[in-house]
Amino acid sequence: MHLKVISHLILQYARYLDGTGESARALRVLHRAAGIHLPNSPTIHLAYSALEEKYGNYESASNILADFDHRHPGYAIIALRRIGIDRRFAQKHAGDKEGSDYSDVISRFERLIHNPQTPRRLSSFYALKLARFHLKVRNDRRLCEKIVRDALNRDKDNTQLFLMLVDLAFTSPSYKESDVIAALDFALASEDLSDEDKLKFSQRKLDFLEDLGSDISELQDHLEFHAKLQESIGCGQSTPKRKTDMSPLGEPLDKRSRSTSYIAPQILPQQQLPAYGTVAPAYQFSPTVIPYYYSSQQTLQQTTQTSSTIPQLQQTY
Repeated sequence: MHLKVISHLILQYARYLDGTGESARALRVLHRAAGIHLPNSPTIHLAYSALEEKYGNYESASNILADFDHRHPGYAIIALRRIGIDRRFAQKHAGDKEGSDYSDVISRFERLIHNPQTPRRLSSFYALKLARFHLKVRNDRRLCEKIVRDALNRDKDNTQLFLMLVDLAFTSPSYKESDVIAALDFALASEDLSDEDKLKFSQRKLDFLEDLGSDISELQDHLEFHAKLQESIGCGQSTPKRKTDMSPLGEPLDKRSRSTSYIAPQILPQQQLPAYGTVAPAYQFSPTVIPYYYSSQQTLQQTTQTSSTIPQLQQTY
């Protein structure tokens, strides 16, 4: 039987046992699966750890993932889950105190970021996670920006880091138009970004000035800059003629001479829409768990169907 099928059945059975109140049996099932049947499955270990944490066993939950990480290093999802366990443990045991002790969370992030074996893109990925943690959990916007800028010094052509700076300026409680423009100009002035990436930031600035800008002269100036940037990217690239428009000798055909062979478009019957009140069949979607894996000996690999492993930020402008 395929390992994915076995993993799915084990998880379903453990979830059923836990749902019927037999949590001890569910833990035994996952313990046996992680130790005997599927010792190399990150999905099983994540589920086993999550069930232990659900019942307050934070130390056991962390140890399960630590043991797997020791035997199979390189899974970013394992490292992030361990950090999440520490964060939730700190939040729960803070109680009515003024603040939680997140020293373990921060130190784990910093070790991942500055580990020499961590690829450059993955280090920036962790830096973004830590920056958002300081921003949303600790409400430290200044430290968040410092972490992002430090990451940019190591990864100078990472567009996600530039986008984070734009997002910080746009969502600031003390919002200023000049801060957003400065963040966008910082990306446009970078010598490490490609012209294609700069064009995207230029379009964001153009949209921002159109929607929220207060100076029409600045908008007109950027329109001119944007047009020149588009022209510089597209210069020297002429659309080649289609092969069907060229004769066997390479000469262009007279399109008027082909008018006699024009074929009238076929009129298709109108699409039949379902009657009012009928229920369309539900879209069948089978969720799958794809663990993020980054090998320490290889370059960063894509783990999803998106163009980057770095999680997409909420795009504002």
